Amino acid sequence: MFGPRQRSGPPAGSRRQATNVECVREQDIVDAIASGRWPHAGDPSLETHAAACEICRDVVTVAVALREDEFCARHEINAARLPSAGLVWWRATIRARAEATRVAERPLTVAQGIAGACAVGLACGLAGIAWQSVQRFQRVGEIIASLDASTMQLASASAVTLQRALPLVLGLGACLLIAPLAIYFVLSDD
Repeated sequence: MFGPRQRSGPPAGSRRQATNVECVREQDIVDAIASGRWPHAGDPSLETHAAACEICRDVVTVAVALREDEFCARHEINAARLPSAGLVWWRATIRARAEATRVAERPLTVAQGIAGACAVGLACGLAGIAWQSVQRFQRVGEIIASLDASTMQLASASAVTLQRALPLVLGLGACLLIAPLAIYFVLSDD
């Protein structure tokens, strides 16, 4: 796992001599830490040596930190559990069905929109026809009013009432025709 460390010595002509950067017990310490036997279940003489040797002290510091990092990484992997294959398949099936439903509903939504536009056009056409008939009723009312006033007092009173009430009745009828369509569009899912 860990090889012997080597330091490059000072340049050839300098007065300082190269110091030894290896220890014969270094590999034993690394093996004990890697196997999880450090420091309690290991050899007590190895612990004593690591406390006295500067090289082995550095090895212990680094190797213990790496071992703890490995332990934390394994714990995180175990904590992040992946869903089972059956659950992934079930979710994919549900998603595919929902997408297929949306695709199948698109033509129905277009047809509903066309039907709504036709209904609004029909309502506007009926309103135009009703308006023309209101004008005809006004002419009928004028004709009735022009008849003999003495014999037709009752008829003229009803003609005036008819003239004033007919637009109100036609407006209410149009509202009764359009109200179900408005409620349908408000309560529809789209």
